[in-house]
Amino acid sequence: RMARCFGTRIVLSEEWRQLSEEQRRRWFDRHYVIAMHPHGLLPLGAILNGLTWAGGGLKGITASGAELPEPENGGTLLHQRWFRHMKLRAAVASGACGLFPGFYEMFTTLGAFECTKPFIRDVLRQQKDVAIFVGGAQESCYATPGRYVCFVSAHKGFVRLALEEHRDILPMWTFGDESIMPQMLKPPAWLTALQTYFKSITGLLVPPGFSGLPRFVPLTLVTGVPVSLEDLWPANVGDAVTDAAVEEGHRRYIQAQQKLFDSNKALVAGDHKNAVI
Repeated sequence: RMARCFGTRIVLSEEWRQLSEEQRRRWFDRHYVIAMHPHGLLPLGAILNGLTWAGGGLKGITASGAELPEPENGGTLLHQRWFRHMKLRAAVASGACGLFPGFYEMFTTLGAFECTKPFIRDVLRQQKDVAIFVGGAQESCYATPGRYVCFVSAHKGFVRLALEEHRDILPMWTFGDESIMPQMLKPPAWLTALQTYFKSITGLLVPPGFSGLPRFVPLTLVTGVPVSLEDLWPANVGDAVTDAAVEEGHRRYIQAQQKLFDSNKALVAGDHKNAVI
């Protein structure tokens, strides 16, 4: 019912159309560290489209509606019509989720787990895919209609983890998650200080104040082309990686996320054509 209120959809980025069949085939059977944006106050579009069947599951359809040949012998689980072996789990701040009745139970039922490196590493080594909101709680404070923030320039731990575990990074962006709940753009200093203090205790960035009513906007999760890191992997899984490798992987990721955003913003529902990160 909630999905019908918003209009949920998960699609491939238009970039997939530029790949040859052989190039697309390269990505069908791998497992990924999945980097998600934006966090939003509550990333409802990412949850509904990514962790449930509300968006229909990922298939060979791009943001413009173009149909691409799907891999043969696709699986029956969520998103396995395109990524044949995907077993998606989400890393979340369970402490913050526990502040609200029912949230912790909801997330764990959907396959979510604690967002710490040891837990993420263990899940990756079970040959599963892990989705991470790499902008963290800080990114949520920018969520408001018409504002598109990718809070990632100083966040590089997810790149280091992907390299250590011999994974590539799959970028995703949910158009609409920034608009569900309008926030105050310039809250008073005392309110910002209180917000920061509460975050230091709970890990949750409580919004400083709302500037309007909740909005039922279309929520479209766009799946980019994976960022190849294979040439930067260490010799063995779990080995240390150099800072130079992390910097290069991080640069590739930012470039890929920007390309995903720009290639699809005019094609998804919700009037994002003039959007700028």
